[in-house]
Amino acid sequence: MFRSLALILLATVALVPVLAPAAGAQSAAQSSQGKAERRDPLFLRFPAMADRYWVNPETNAASHKVLAVPMPKQCAFLYADTYSRGQMSEREVQEIAVSNCNRKLAELGPLGENYAADCRCQVVISDEHYVVPRNQLPTESYGPVSIFYRDPSGNVARLNGLARYGALIGRDRSVTFNVDNPRGEPVCEGTFTNDGPSTGRYSMTCFNGKFGSSGTYQSKTGAPNDHILARGQTGQGQPVTMVIGLPAQLASGTYGAL
Repeated sequence: MFRSLALILLATVALVPVLAPAAGAQSAAQSSQGKAERRDPLFLRFPAMADRYWVNPETNAASHKVLAVPMPKQCAFLYADTYSRGQMSEREVQEIAVSNCNRKLAELGPLGENYAADCRCQVVISDEHYVVPRNQLPTESYGPVSIFYRDPSGNVARLNGLARYGALIGRDRSVTFNVDNPRGEPVCEGTFTNDGPSTGRYSMTCFNGKFGSSGTYQSKTGAPNDHILARGQTGQGQPVTMVIGLPAQLASGTYGAL
């Protein structure tokens, strides 16, 4: 009997590693993905976050620094940067970053009208090291987009999807952008031309040239997420509003009335 009990206990111990919960994000020491740099696309995409991560004396001196964004890469339109306090471990800082990122994502509302992908937050940089493969990270900026316009009958129509564009709007003189529908099919292309740090002009064509508009844009911070608001007209003088950076329901409730 005692021999049988010993064998059972031994088998149970042997199973523990197999049954243990899967580990979370890698630590910086475990990662082989390379070191992050100040001019990497993610930091160009989020200037305020880059300043805290690399420049601000208080946060730059933290013992652990973690960046979490929604993934896959087309979902990376917001972030959570978290810094250690006191004796916090790297793992604890990672967990807080993911929790804060998921909370911010949930507060903006559902993404189903913009994305076919399942957007979920994860740690991408920990203690200045990438913990996901670089080829999975965006080299351009992405964001959910909604375009409100009047159709030939005068009714308000809406095109939802996601936009991708150059990271340095407001710093580069001219930045191109593209709009895909939720199925990933290209529907619009255009250009932002800056007149100042957060304002400028835009032009775009959609549906193989069947629809186009031009006007002005401004970059808005916060309230409740950084986003781009463009207002213009079609060639027939009908109003158009484009919002990049807010999910469709939030964009509609905030800017949908033409």
